[in-house]
Amino acid sequence: MAERSPKASELHYVMESAPGEAAIYIAPGNTVLHEAHYVPTWVKLSPFVAMLIGLVTALWFYIWDPAMPKRVAETNRPLYLFLLNKWYFDEIYDFVFVRPARALGQLLWKRGDGDVIDGSINGVAMGLIPRLTRLAGRAQSGYIFTYAFAMVLGIAALVTWMTIFGGAN
Repeated sequence: MAERSPKASELHYVMESAPGEAAIYIAPGNTVLHEAHYVPTWVKLSPFVAMLIGLVTALWFYIWDPAMPKRVAETNRPLYLFLLNKWYFDEIYDFVFVRPARALGQLLWKRGDGDVIDGSINGVAMGLIPRLTRLAGRAQSGYIFTYAFAMVLGIAALVTWMTIFGGAN
Protein backbone atom coordinates (compact mmCIF):
# COMPACT_ATOMS: atom_id res chain seq x y z
CA MET A 1 0.00 0.00 0.00
CA ALA A 2 1.52 3.30 -1.10
CA GLU A 3 1.59 6.16 1.36
CA ARG A 4 0.08 9.46 0.32
CA SER A 5 2.35 12.51 0.08
CA PRO A 6 0.75 15.51 1.83
CA LYS A 7 0.29 18.89 0.20
CA ALA A 8 2.39 21.83 1.31
CA SER A 9 -0.61 23.41 3.06
CA GLU A 10 -1.07 20.28 5.24
CA LEU A 11 2.51 20.22 6.54
CA HIS A 12 3.45 21.26 10.05
CA TYR A 13 6.96 22.69 10.35
CA VAL A 14 8.98 22.30 13.51
CA MET A 15 11.20 25.28 12.63
CA GLU A 16 9.85 28.16 10.65
CA SER A 17 12.37 30.76 11.79
CA ALA A 18 14.16 33.22 9.56
CA PRO A 19 17.56 32.34 8.09
CA GLY A 20 20.30 32.70 10.68
CA GLU A 21 17.96 32.41 13.67
CA ALA A 22 18.06 28.60 13.95
CA ALA A 23 20.35 25.70 13.08
CA ILE A 24 18.17 24.52 10.17
CA TYR A 25 16.08 26.87 8.07
CA ILE A 26 13.11 25.38 6.23
CA ALA A 27 11.30 27.73 3.89
CA PRO A 28 7.51 27.53 4.10
CA GLY A 29 7.23 26.11 0.56
CA ASN A 30 10.04 23.56 0.97
CA THR A 31 8.75 20.03 1.61
CA VAL A 32 11.92 18.03 0.92
CA LEU A 33 12.55 16.90 4.51
CA HIS A 34 8.95 15.85 4.96
CA GLU A 35 8.87 14.11 1.57
CA ALA A 36 11.89 12.02 2.65
CA HIS A 37 9.56 10.07 4.94
CA TYR A 38 7.52 8.87 1.96
CA VAL A 39 10.31 7.32 -0.17
CA PRO A 40 9.84 3.68 -1.24
CA THR A 41 10.83 1.01 1.27
CA TRP A 42 13.59 -0.37 -0.96
CA VAL A 43 15.34 3.01 -0.81
CA LYS A 44 15.32 2.89 2.97
CA LEU A 45 16.59 -0.71 3.07
CA SER A 46 19.28 -0.42 0.37
CA PRO A 47 22.09 0.81 2.71
CA PHE A 48 21.46 -2.12 5.03
CA VAL A 49 21.47 -4.60 2.12
CA ALA A 50 24.72 -3.07 0.78
CA MET A 51 26.27 -3.49 4.23
CA LEU A 52 25.20 -7.15 4.36
CA ILE A 53 26.66 -7.82 0.90
CA GLY A 54 29.94 -6.21 1.94
CA LEU A 55 30.06 -8.16 5.21
CA VAL A 56 29.43 -11.51 3.51
CA THR A 57 32.00 -10.72 0.79
CA ALA A 58 34.61 -9.77 3.39
CA LEU A 59 33.94 -12.93 5.39
CA TRP A 60 34.17 -15.05 2.23
CA PHE A 61 37.38 -13.40 0.97
CA TYR A 62 39.31 -13.09 4.23
CA ILE A 63 37.91 -15.70 6.64
CA TRP A 64 36.31 -18.62 4.77
CA ASP A 65 38.56 -18.69 1.62
CA PRO A 66 41.71 -16.52 1.99
CA ALA A 67 43.01 -17.61 -1.45
CA MET A 68 39.98 -16.06 -3.19
CA PRO A 69 41.33 -12.46 -3.47
CA LYS A 70 44.41 -13.68 -5.36
CA ARG A 71 42.29 -15.71 -7.79
CA VAL A 72 39.96 -12.76 -8.43
CA ALA A 73 42.94 -10.44 -8.99
CA GLU A 74 44.54 -12.86 -11.48
CA THR A 75 41.28 -13.40 -13.33
CA ASN A 76 40.49 -9.68 -13.64
CA ARG A 77 44.00 -8.27 -14.06
CA PRO A 78 43.14 -4.92 -15.79
CA LEU A 79 40.35 -4.16 -13.32
CA TYR A 80 42.59 -5.18 -10.42
CA LEU A 81 45.42 -2.87 -11.56
CA PHE A 82 42.97 -0.02 -12.19
CA LEU A 83 41.58 -0.30 -8.67
CA LEU A 84 44.99 -0.98 -7.11
CA ASN A 85 46.34 2.24 -8.60
CA LYS A 86 43.41 4.24 -7.18
CA TRP A 87 41.91 4.86 -10.63
CA TYR A 88 45.24 6.48 -11.57
CA PHE A 89 44.20 9.73 -9.87
CA ASP A 90 47.69 10.21 -8.40
CA GLU A 91 49.34 9.84 -11.80
CA ILE A 92 46.87 12.22 -13.46
CA TYR A 93 47.24 14.74 -10.62
CA ASP A 94 51.02 14.50 -10.89
CA PHE A 95 50.91 15.06 -14.66
CA VAL A 96 48.37 17.90 -14.61
CA PHE A 97 49.37 19.84 -11.46
CA VAL A 98 52.64 18.73 -9.85
CA ARG A 99 54.94 18.63 -12.88
CA PRO A 100 53.87 22.04 -14.27
CA ALA A 101 54.16 23.60 -10.79
CA ARG A 102 57.62 22.08 -10.36
CA ALA A 103 58.69 23.32 -13.82
CA LEU A 104 57.42 26.83 -13.01
CA GLY A 105 59.26 26.75 -9.68
CA GLN A 106 62.50 25.67 -11.36
CA LEU A 107 62.12 28.44 -13.96
CA LEU A 108 61.49 31.11 -11.34
CA TRP A 109 64.34 29.78 -9.21
CA LYS A 110 66.93 29.62 -11.99
CA ARG A 111 65.90 32.65 -14.03
CA GLY A 112 64.10 34.84 -11.51
CA ASP A 113 66.20 34.31 -8.42
CA GLY A 114 69.46 33.23 -10.01
CA ASP A 115 69.74 35.60 -12.96
CA VAL A 116 67.62 38.61 -12.02
CA ILE A 117 67.98 38.96 -8.25
CA ASP A 118 71.41 37.47 -7.66
CA GLY A 119 72.70 38.91 -10.95
CA SER A 120 71.62 42.44 -10.09
CA ILE A 121 72.96 42.25 -6.53
CA ASN A 122 76.23 40.78 -7.71
CA GLY A 123 76.42 43.35 -10.52
CA VAL A 124 76.02 46.20 -8.04
CA ALA A 125 78.40 44.62 -5.52
CA MET A 126 81.09 43.81 -8.07
CA GLY A 127 80.69 46.75 -10.46
CA LEU A 128 79.27 49.91 -8.91
CA ILE A 129 80.63 49.65 -5.36
CA PRO A 130 84.32 49.27 -6.37
CA ARG A 131 84.02 52.33 -8.64
CA LEU A 132 82.47 54.40 -5.83
CA THR A 133 85.18 53.15 -3.47
CA ARG A 134 87.94 54.26 -5.85
CA LEU A 135 86.27 57.67 -6.29
CA ALA A 136 85.92 58.12 -2.52
CA GLY A 137 89.58 57.09 -2.12
CA ARG A 138 90.67 59.93 -4.41
CA ALA A 139 88.63 62.44 -2.37
CA GLN A 140 90.53 61.47 0.80
CA SER A 141 93.69 63.50 0.35
CA GLY A 142 94.37 64.23 4.02
CA TYR A 143 94.14 68.00 3.58
CA ILE A 144 91.65 69.86 5.78
CA PHE A 145 90.59 72.24 3.00
CA THR A 146 89.37 69.23 0.95
CA TYR A 147 87.09 68.12 3.79
CA ALA A 148 85.95 71.69 4.46
CA PHE A 149 85.14 72.14 0.77
CA ALA A 150 83.09 68.89 0.81
CA MET A 151 81.19 70.15 3.87
CA VAL A 152 80.46 73.50 2.19
CA LEU A 153 79.17 71.68 -0.91
CA GLY A 154 76.95 69.51 1.30
CA ILE A 155 75.54 72.47 3.20
CA ALA A 156 74.91 74.36 -0.08
CA ALA A 157 73.09 71.30 -1.49
CA LEU A 158 71.01 70.99 1.72
CA VAL A 159 70.06 74.69 1.74
CA THR A 160 69.13 74.52 -1.95
CA TRP A 161 67.02 71.40 -1.34
CA MET A 162 65.21 72.96 1.61
CA THR A 163 64.63 76.22 -0.32
CA ILE A 164 63.06 74.44 -3.28
CA PHE A 165 61.20 71.53 -1.66
CA GLY A 166 61.06 72.22 2.08
CA GLY A 167 60.06 75.10 4.23
CA ALA A 168 56.54 76.16 5.13
CA ASN A 169 54.86 74.32 2.24
